[in-house]
Amino acid sequence: MASVTFKSITKRFGGNEVLHDVSLRIADKEFLVLVGPSGCGKSTLLRMLAGLEETSEGEIHIGEKLVNHLPPRGREIAMVFQDYALYPHMTVEENMSFGLRLKGIAPDEVDRRVLRAAAILQIEPLLKRTPRQLSGGQRQRVAIGRAIVREPKVFLFDEPLSNLDAKLREEMRIEIAKLHQKLATTIIYVTHDQVEAMTLATRIAVVNGGRIQQVGTPTEVFGRPENMFVAGFIGSPTMNFIEGELQLADGGLRFKTEGVDVPVLGGTGGEPAGPAVLGVRPEAIAIERGEARDGAVPAEIEVIELLGYRKNVHVKVAGVKALASVGAAFGGEPGERVGLRFDPAGVHLFEKATGRRIR
Repeated sequence: MASVTFKSITKRFGGNEVLHDVSLRIADKEFLVLVGPSGCGKSTLLRMLAGLEETSEGEIHIGEKLVNHLPPRGREIAMVFQDYALYPHMTVEENMSFGLRLKGIAPDEVDRRVLRAAAILQIEPLLKRTPRQLSGGQRQRVAIGRAIVREPKVFLFDEPLSNLDAKLREEMRIEIAKLHQKLATTIIYVTHDQVEAMTLATRIAVVNGGRIQQVGTPTEVFGRPENMFVAGFIGSPTMNFIEGELQLADGGLRFKTEGVDVPVLGGTGGEPAGPAVLGVRPEAIAIERGEARDGAVPAEIEVIELLGYRKNVHVKVAGVKALASVGAAFGGEPGERVGLRFDPAGVHLFEKATGRRIR
């Protein structure tokens, strides 16, 4: 197995620069997820690591080896794509073994690797079937098995679950997490789905506009987002944002805007006063029925969505729309005036001008 290092990577397509001086190190046996919106550059970074795209500037190392000049087959990686790319006329066993046989590996070794991968993925009964006899989830298992038999130093996954329905995506997330535990290998996984990122990663790298916005564990990225993009992208439902002012008051710091006046947890006056954006996650909002009182933030219910064990309550507060995630027992109605209370531990502050987190 091996670590992976990107050093000052820049990628241009003609005059269009899509990656800007990206540096990142992935440790040996780590499961790193590159997450971001479509077109942010995450798949391009993965394809450069695989040798499918050339770098415009910078270096890529697998372990201690510089691999910029090496073809894909010389990089000791295996890649699983969004499209399963199975040969329709071959059986599962033949699909998994085809690359090994082309390399001239001994038949006994090929059989050993195929049977081992099939056992890990629990697809032994499928080895004699062809792809058209398989479900989408089974086909994706075969594609992963084809990567496992190569025994690479690094596994690359490029949005492998995008073609599956919601139920299969959930099942395959669990299978990929188990796979990492069993193989104890380095995995770099690209997705635009922040749920996949949060549930699979040992570390997340959030990418936007060709730049890495933040790198950290799922807990760090969720709990201490570096900027408004990360705060709004990571978390479901997404974070609420309210524009206002930071003001010094009674030796501490308060956030104020129309109908909102809340203390800033830990604010001592060292933070800059002035225009700011308050971010609060839906699960950090409690709703009190009736007119707001005793410092609660006044709001009006617009829509209520029942999700079984929870309700998403859409409200209008300080002239903007916001969302609170509360228990299913909440009995409010659309049009009702209510009071909101924000859990100070779930409140975040950002500079209005730059979007950066206020420490």
